[in-house]
Amino acid sequence: MDTMETGQCEVGILFADIAGSTRIYELLGDQRALSVVNQCFRIMSEPIAAHGGIVVKTIGDELMAAFWRPAAAFSAAVDMQRRVDQLPPLPFVSTSMKVALRVGLHFGTALREHRDFFGDTVNIAARMVSLAKARQIITTGDLVDILPPPQRAMAVEFDRIDVKGRAEPVRVAQVQWEEEQTSTTVFKLTRTQDSVPAKIRMILRFEDREWRVEDTCRTLTIGRDPGCDIQLQGQAASRNHATIEKRRDKWILIDHSTNGTNLAPDGMPTIKLHREECVLSSKGRIYFGKIGEEHTELADFSIK
Repeated sequence: MDTMETGQCEVGILFADIAGSTRIYELLGDQRALSVVNQCFRIMSEPIAAHGGIVVKTIGDELMAAFWRPAAAFSAAVDMQRRVDQLPPLPFVSTSMKVALRVGLHFGTALREHRDFFGDTVNIAARMVSLAKARQIITTGDLVDILPPPQRAMAVEFDRIDVKGRAEPVRVAQVQWEEEQTSTTVFKLTRTQDSVPAKIRMILRFEDREWRVEDTCRTLTIGRDPGCDIQLQGQAASRNHATIEKRRDKWILIDHSTNGTNLAPDGMPTIKLHREECVLSSKGRIYFGKIGEEHTELADFSIK
């Protein structure tokens, strides 16, 4: 890091916290859970140092780091997720539970005082990690714009949010750090057993369950990964199989899978998607894999 001790500087701020740490403490007890958290901090510290950053501080289950180059902050975030994702399930618990990270980062001007940083850039990075779900990296469009092309290609911009003190909305992007691309769910998704919201714009039916999706929802995820909004079980499904994303007044189906997704709109020919996207019509069926195969799961949708 720069030898400057105080003053304004250009810096990348990264926050990473351990998703579901409260549950980990409940399952393992304080001593064992603290050991798991400290192990994660050690694992996260390695890519931070390797990419020229410093650990600013740790608070509870959260770590803050700083970097001089945006590409370094980005690479460290990806390395963190990949290393923690390789950890085995937690010991001493009956269920198969793994540690997962939520990461947020931004690059911009901040006030440095010795080894700590303050200001707008820190606040925006903190907002990014608050949007992230387990195993996700969320960053800003401003940071993505200044990355080298290979890194820029790993980020997908999906929304704009208002941030206190900012005249213009902040562009938000997710980093696709896995071999199979991941997708982002940050906005509310309600199920039928919950109180019915005032504005329902889409209904999804999968097996014996039904999801009612609010107009304010931007993205929902579908796949075998436990963190997905709709969790698939079939052998044809990928961990992060597909995303349904709202863009303006349209719902877009995006395939991220190995085996593809088939869209069958009512009264229209079937559309095959493989790492592609398509606008959903008012009603139809989505096949997560090839139509007619034994392990292919399906969901019906209707849009108001």
